[in-house]
Amino acid sequence: MDLQIDTKPLLRPAQLADARGERASLEKKLHNPHIQDKGEVAKQLKRLDQMLSAQTPKPFEGAAKDAAVKLEAELREELLQGMPSQEEMRKNPPGAVDKHMAWEHKNKQKLLQWKNLVLRLNHDNPDGSVANFEKYRPRGSTLNMDSAQIQGREYFMPPPGVAPAVVFSEEEMSLIRDLNPGLADKLALLTNTQRAEVKRVLQQG
Repeated sequence: MDLQIDTKPLLRPAQLADARGERASLEKKLHNPHIQDKGEVAKQLKRLDQMLSAQTPKPFEGAAKDAAVKLEAELREELLQGMPSQEEMRKNPPGAVDKHMAWEHKNKQKLLQWKNLVLRLNHDNPDGSVANFEKYRPRGSTLNMDSAQIQGREYFMPPPGVAPAVVFSEEEMSLIRDLNPGLADKLALLTNTQRAEVKRVLQQG
């Protein structure tokens, strides 16, 4: 099935909730005997209904849903090609701006299609970040970081088991060395739970 996905922006969950709340408020005003200008309220309600009709994400049905799921995966894979990484966006090495602009120019329409596709596939999902492509942005860089505008290192300690690794930034490592040089040398030997406790104490200041 060949799906045609419009690029006209659809309402995000929070926008949709606000619009529905506003509609309920206008309905009350329309039936409130103390409101004099019912004509203006009716016009506002009509405009809002038109917006909701045009911009509310419509769910896919039947075979169209299967085709939509497949298309979302294909678009996501295409969008990831040449996308600047988290590190590149954060540190801004030479070439990062050009890479970002080239990716954005090439993929603007595809990204709008992907967002609308995801919003329709998740029409009943209240998560405001459901159509945020940032969560798929690659982590590692393909650019040379030696001349990056923002320098910095992160220390990744291997977790014992399946627990997420605790990460210490360069600034945190420097602070640990100032406060307790011996502890800094032993961090790699601590359990993930112990390293998490060290990080918690640092963040509490």
